[in-house]
Amino acid sequence: MTQDFDLFRLSEEHEMLRESVRSLAEAKIAPFAAEVDEQGRFP
Repeated sequence: MTQDFDLFRLSEEHEMLRESVRSLAEAKIAPFAAEVDEQGRFP
């Protein structure tokens, strides 16, 4: 039965990609998004 859950686990490569995208979003997108929200403007 535990074998079935392996189908839903992300591969190590996918996890690395996911972490890289998250880091990029937190470093580059989040600060810009916060600024846009504070100013109430549409980019």
